Amino acid sequence: MSSSENKLTKQNLKVSNVDITEPKFAISNSSKQIFVTAREGNYLSENNILLRNNVKFTSEDFTIETDNVTFNRKNQTAHSKNKSLFKSKKTLILSEGFDIFDNGNKINFYGNSKVILKWKKQ
Repeated sequence: MSSSENKLTKQNLKVSNVDITEPKFAISNSSKQIFVTAREGNYLSENNILLRNNVKFTSEDFTIETDNVTFNRKNQTAHSKNKSLFKSKKTLILSEGFDIFDNGNKINFYGNSKVILKWKKQ
C-alpha cells in the first residue's frame, strides 16, 4: 500500500465509543411488552446498559421519551435521572426521572413532576 493510500485509509476510519448502535430491547410480562429503543448504548456491566440519545419506551398504552436510561436486561428494569415525557391517551407526565420495575408493571416518576389529565366533555 502506498503512503497516500495509507493516509486515505486512516482518514476514513472512525473509532466509536459506542458499544451498541440503535439498541432494541423489550420488557415483558404475562400481559404486555414494553419495547425499548435508543440511538446508542454502552455496556456498564454484563446486564446493565446505558442507553443514550432519543431513548423511547413504547407499549400499546403509552410511550416514555428521555435522553439517558440505565437498563438492566436481567431484572427487566430501567432507571433515568433525566427529564422524561410520559404520554398516553389521556395523560401527560413531565418528570425529572423515573424507574420501571416489576417487569414493567410499575413506573415511579420523581423529582419535579407535572401531570396533565385530558378528557372529553360529554
